[in-house]
Amino acid sequence: MFIRHAGATLFGAGLLVCTVLLVTVGPVAAATEVFCPGPRRLVEFAVTGVRAWPPTLTYTDGCNDILLRPSVLWSGVVAVVGLLLAGVGQGLVQRA
Repeated sequence: MFIRHAGATLFGAGLLVCTVLLVTVGPVAAATEVFCPGPRRLVEFAVTGVRAWPPTLTYTDGCNDILLRPSVLWSGVVAVVGLLLAGVGQGLVQRA
């Protein structure tokens, strides 16, 4: 029962912090600003770098490289861990 409540709390806190950070400071920590000739297509977007520690994610839109804010990624990781813990706790409760 404790695992389920702790997971739900972590999920809620991570989601709240992620939302507040996205609204107040935005998701982008750094970006290059290069003119892209012609219209941008969805196929040009690609992940260019993922690091596990510290969690960083960079992607490109075909012309510019964009680095996502680590604090947004950390709060997203906390939300995912909380969701997993809540799922495990719920499974344990239903099994008992």
